[in-house]
Amino acid sequence: MVFKDNTSFSYVFLATAVILFAGHAHGAGLCDNAPNKQVCNSIVGNRTNPRDAVIADIHKAVYQNKVARAVARKQAESTEINTCIKIFASCIYYNKLALRYLNDGNRNVARDLIGGNIDSYQKCDDLFKNSGKNNPIAKSTKLLKDMASSGVYLANLI
Repeated sequence: MVFKDNTSFSYVFLATAVILFAGHAHGAGLCDNAPNKQVCNSIVGNRTNPRDAVIADIHKAVYQNKVARAVARKQAESTEINTCIKIFASCIYYNKLALRYLNDGNRNVARDLIGGNIDSYQKCDDLFKNSGKNNPIAKSTKLLKDMASSGVYLANLI
């Protein structure tokens, strides 16, 4: 009887080890070293292929830029808000362009386009900082910067 219990335990242990090692071998943990692991994981989900993860990041970034633009339009009109709205529109364009370059097999250009958006979102934040005004869309730009950083990180894994 004791032999039977130990054999069952061995099989369970072996099965668990195989599942864990197989998961890592197929790319599980893509976001382990990402700049913002939580945001990266929320985008990547169960994906194990870095290219698929970058594509998901780009699509999510396009959507979140549209959301940020809509939130910005609800704010009181100002030079800063109007500029940020234009920035969000241009980042939508550059994300879609990055997707085209990625589909054409040019990961480096796609990565650089995604990374360039980080500077654009920072410019939006800096406009408010330099004017001495409170940034009413700071949460949006923070999320977008984190998403772009994750996109750059994931593109480097391809």
